[in-house]
Amino acid sequence: PKESLKHRSLALPQLLRGLHPEAHPSLLDLGMAVGPNLEFLSAYSCRVRIVDLYRSLLAEPAESRESDAFTTLLARLVPLEPEEHFDVILAWDLLNYLKADQTTALMNWLIPGCTARTIVFALISTQRQIPNAPLRYRILDEQHMAWEGAAVATRPSPRFTQQQMRRMTPGFSVKSSYILRNGIQECLLERGTQRGVAKAVAVASPRRVVIR
Repeated sequence: PKESLKHRSLALPQLLRGLHPEAHPSLLDLGMAVGPNLEFLSAYSCRVRIVDLYRSLLAEPAESRESDAFTTLLARLVPLEPEEHFDVILAWDLLNYLKADQTTALMNWLIPGCTARTIVFALISTQRQIPNAPLRYRILDEQHMAWEGAAVATRPSPRFTQQQMRRMTPGFSVKSSYILRNGIQECLLERGTQRGVAKAVAVASPRRVVIR
């Protein structure tokens, strides 16, 4: 069965505040192509490149996804032009479905395409189990998103700690981290020095936000 659930995002407004239409921001979307998202981002004059990385990886032989070959695979699936830079990278819940060494290889691969202001938007599950495949996320407005996909959690969740996230994302630090009551931890990662701790950790409910 599939379902669609709406939730209030705390990281999305912060992400959108950094998009300036006059600069024509460049985004790399590592999830599925979602028409409403492209329409929403067009208001910010964004240039969007889409790479459905998870499903692209599934189409590859298992041996090419092993550690020693993964960077070579990324070079083919996510080619970067020498002068290509992204202001935002939308990872959605992809990191929940990659091995730790694959995430590290991915982040290292993306660094040449980042500037000092690049932000990575990642959704990390805090639940014990997650759906069998990444969900399809849709931006509804400046503060709300909806996810669509399998309603039944069928595989163990990695439940990454802050320390694990730091190890897996070399060259990036946690700018902000928000724990929502629906079991999602919204993370904004930024390039630059490793500060090691998030600026803010929040628990959100429909009525209030509690800053810890």
